[in-house]
Amino acid sequence: MYPVTQEFHEKMKATTRRIYAKVQIGYTDPFLDQSIQVQGNESANVSYPDQTADNIQEPIGKIASLDGTWVLGSDFVLAPGVNEVETHQMGWWGEQLAQADGTFVEPYPTLTATFFSRPIHSLKVVGDSAREEYPVDFEINLYDSNNNLLYTETVTGNTEISWSKSIEPVTQVTKMELIVTKWSHPGRQVKILEFFTSIQEVYEGDDIMLVHLLEEREVSQGSLPVGNISSNEIDIRLYNRNRKFDAGNKQSPLYETLKANRRIKAWIGAGDEWVPLGTFWSGDWDIPENDIYAATTGRDRLELLRKSTYSNSVVQQNKTLYELAEMVLQDAGLTSEEYWIDTELQEYIIPYAYFDTQSHREALRKIAEACLGQVYCDRNGIIRIEGPSYTENRAKQAIGTYFLEGAYPAETDAVEAYGIGPDDYFSKNNPLKWSEIANYIEVETQPLRPDVEQEVYRSNDPVSITAGQTKTITAFYNSTPCIDAVASIEGTGEIVDATYYAWGATVKVYSDTAGTFALIINAKPLKVLNKEKAIAQDEQSITDNGKLRYEFPKNPLVQTLDIAQRIADKLLQYYKDPRRDVSIEWRGNPALELGDIITVPDYQRNNVDSRGYYYITKQELEYDGSLRATLEGRRAL
Repeated sequence: MYPVTQEFHEKMKATTRRIYAKVQIGYTDPFLDQSIQVQGNESANVSYPDQTADNIQEPIGKIASLDGTWVLGSDFVLAPGVNEVETHQMGWWGEQLAQADGTFVEPYPTLTATFFSRPIHSLKVVGDSAREEYPVDFEINLYDSNNNLLYTETVTGNTEISWSKSIEPVTQVTKMELIVTKWSHPGRQVKILEFFTSIQEVYEGDDIMLVHLLEEREVSQGSLPVGNISSNEIDIRLYNRNRKFDAGNKQSPLYETLKANRRIKAWIGAGDEWVPLGTFWSGDWDIPENDIYAATTGRDRLELLRKSTYSNSVVQQNKTLYELAEMVLQDAGLTSEEYWIDTELQEYIIPYAYFDTQSHREALRKIAEACLGQVYCDRNGIIRIEGPSYTENRAKQAIGTYFLEGAYPAETDAVEAYGIGPDDYFSKNNPLKWSEIANYIEVETQPLRPDVEQEVYRSNDPVSITAGQTKTITAFYNSTPCIDAVASIEGTGEIVDATYYAWGATVKVYSDTAGTFALIINAKPLKVLNKEKAIAQDEQSITDNGKLRYEFPKNPLVQTLDIAQRIADKLLQYYKDPRRDVSIEWRGNPALELGDIITVPDYQRNNVDSRGYYYITKQELEYDGSLRATLEGRRAL
């Protein structure tokens, strides 16, 4: 459950309540817009101009420099290396040192940012807050695609580390230029932390016509929901006030910015307290000319991972599912703060782990399937990979600590189950999903064993190479996966570099003379040998319901009989008997999250009050000035 105050819960349960919504959209996201390029006309030995367009305005600390300011033993830090650029902020450092009066000489330190055409309605220049240095005199120029000067801002006598100014929108800008002529300190080089200004708007009140959130952590397609991975989705509809969203409105500050992959954040609130609904990226935009709204649908980070490719997989021996998940997420560019992996996945050791070329999302799905886990994004945009026992253990902790309607326990380390009573819901259903009953489970292993070394690739035709040329060849093995690969050539040239993957290799060949060559790769293919089958069955369920067989899909990560049996036993435990799950249409509480435990009356008659415990598998929240929700839960206890 998202951490909120007791007062927030009371407002959600109040007979009369006032609910608010808020939507933030970043129309120019430097993390996704690959058109943004930043470079300086000069640079210190260590300098990162691209960091001036990442919305981070604080350096990692007081960075040491050989300009006479560095004092050993003080609070200085070293400049970040190239491998630390993702997490250590430095910005653009120039080379020229300011004169005694702080001025620079021509050619002045100049920073240039280029990008696809967009409007600019604000300017920003941020110096170094750790060193308390900043530009005093500078000029900002805006240009179009034909290098025509559209706007100039000249600043003299600035005394602010972070300088900004709003201007009348200038449209069709493709280049911004910062020219610094005077610095705050003599004998120092220019240090700029931020220059490119992103366009971001926040919508509240009447500007929001609709916010609809769909989040789920289990997807059933007529069979047992295993290997669960789901991308949450948000639909937003905004009031097209003054036709600002219209594609042809060149006077709009949003002109040319309504594109895919715009970052969306949304919140539902009551009073002064807001609960996030997640972080999403927009798809297509719908802006009808004969209506008053602009609408888009956003999906969370897992949708981005569906579009990216994981092609760097090599065969890993004796790796845990935890380690494999880390490799996939880090290859996708995520930092450790952007994902959470259940330590239960450390219990699953894979003798020969590999992935063919596929999306990062598909690789995560296979990992989740191999342990009956779940992959989804939480409200903070964090990718969560949970093991098979995570929600079950939370449900056991929740016994006896549920919220009575209108009553809330004191803070405790125990897991609370949120109580939903008849006054909270409009309708309730306890469906029996016969399609999700199985009492005879089969899980087949896919054990891999190395074969003898053999030729797994040979170029079909002679490869031509010219004198002094380096030729790069991407080779796909005839049999995958492979280990111990070695490339060789027959003919002209020599191999200068080779990178081997589970599915193939990238080989660079250089030659001093013109000619042809054939590329050959020998390796040991891994083959599935000596399959075994784990079986779990329940005789009582077979007697009551008939034999309902389920065959677990073949997964290359399920290689040992031990893991196969764990999967079979866990599936039987979950699905051997009909389960009275729950589906509720109710007033809603945005603080409830996927996986939270709820308790709902199962039976109330003749002073008998029976309750069921469920963990939330799916939620839909809809705000259109008021809040309404639907919720699905899987029986936990």
